[in-house]
Amino acid sequence: MLSSGAAQVLAVVVYGSLAAAGAYGRPPLPWRQSRLERPATDHGGSRTLEALWLASIAAVLLYPLGILFAPAVLLASPLTLRFPSDAVAQVAGLVLVLAGAGLAGWAFRSLGRFTTVRIQLSQDHAIVRAGPYARVRHPMYTANMLLGVGVTLAFLSLVLWAPIVIIVLIAHFRATSEERMFLASPLLGKNYAEYMTRTGRFLPSGRLALPEKL
Repeated sequence: MLSSGAAQVLAVVVYGSLAAAGAYGRPPLPWRQSRLERPATDHGGSRTLEALWLASIAAVLLYPLGILFAPAVLLASPLTLRFPSDAVAQVAGLVLVLAGAGLAGWAFRSLGRFTTVRIQLSQDHAIVRAGPYARVRHPMYTANMLLGVGVTLAFLSLVLWAPIVIIVLIAHFRATSEERMFLASPLLGKNYAEYMTRTGRFLPSGRLALPEKL
């Protein structure tokens, strides 16, 4: 296991990667758009489920903050794993965190004004096929899962497995709800069905989707 000091450095790297991803994805994010420009219809999912989704992600992303301020306490906890070559697992976790943060920033930037926590279609909605959406329909969910597993491995925490399970389950539910929403759309359904044949849900498929918005 990494020392307390090394774990703190690791936590700084985690937050640095998240900050870089946020800075890269920020320009096209929806809060830069007028609310009046985005009238929308909600589909699937309750406010409770949304709150659980956000709380689970927050639990994972706030854990490194505890490492920064109380590394000895958390690392000495019986809920922190220790095993031979556990430092290798921690390095692997950091790689997953960097991959997840990079994918999140890329997806945010590509999705632009259509980024939202709620499952909804705006009146001028389009099927985004830019960036990671050329091969993956839900790269933001993939990014959240990578970040969750990455942080858990990086700090060898058993506590975080519960929110990770919740993240994975809700990601599958939300992905299914979004796909049904698009398929049911009179304007987007046909194009989205074609888009689904060229993309994977969370991982890339072999075929390449057309790199434009329809």
